[in-house]
Amino acid sequence: MALADGAIARACTESEIAACDIIVVCIPVLRSVNALRRIGGRMRPGAVLTDVGSVKATVVKAGQGAVPGGAEFVGGHPIAGTENSGYPAADDSLFKGRTVILTPTKRNTEGTLARVERIWRMAGARVLRMAPRLHDHVFAYVSHLPHAVAYALVHSVSTLDSKVPLGYSAGGFRDFTRIASSNPEMWKDIVLQNRKEVLGAVGHYRKNLALLERLIRRKDAPGLLAYFHKAKKTRDRL
Repeated sequence: MALADGAIARACTESEIAACDIIVVCIPVLRSVNALRRIGGRMRPGAVLTDVGSVKATVVKAGQGAVPGGAEFVGGHPIAGTENSGYPAADDSLFKGRTVILTPTKRNTEGTLARVERIWRMAGARVLRMAPRLHDHVFAYVSHLPHAVAYALVHSVSTLDSKVPLGYSAGGFRDFTRIASSNPEMWKDIVLQNRKEVLGAVGHYRKNLALLERLIRRKDAPGLLAYFHKAKKTRDRL
């Protein structure tokens, strides 16, 4: 489909890909580790390997360990996308006005980072830098946890004995659970790759949900109001 649309000039094998100047790996993160190792070992000096995965610490370690001397791996994560996946969901304005996180280490040079940043800016994105482990901690809360909660909410409704008809779902349910239509393969990989941080985020969320439950049980109107006000104030800052 990409060839027919003129989106790519040609399709090629991994060995041919490894001969490119800049290579961007865009596959689920568990599979990307092995792909980075295979491709990285074939690259020539001066080439750049990068990725778009939502988990960075393990990927950066694998990528930087795979490339030969003179080549570099730069971890990347575009904060863009929808619940749709595959080539038919392609959108040429996907990255315009969006943020891309690069996760450099001491093994990266400014020249190589500038090359990768230039690609993303050409796509319309703004680029920020963040340490790999900090990235995984932050995105466990602002990305991985929300997806996990959305999947869990839809799962809880689908397993109800009363069989609530989804055709009657209100706007809140639809809006909140939109991301549960995301690619299950991709999200299985993400939560396993960032397992420790995601479990920490789930535990923290459980404490806050338990607090909400206690306020409701006690019929604590002032407590509920304060809880909701704090959440609204935080959300409004976005």
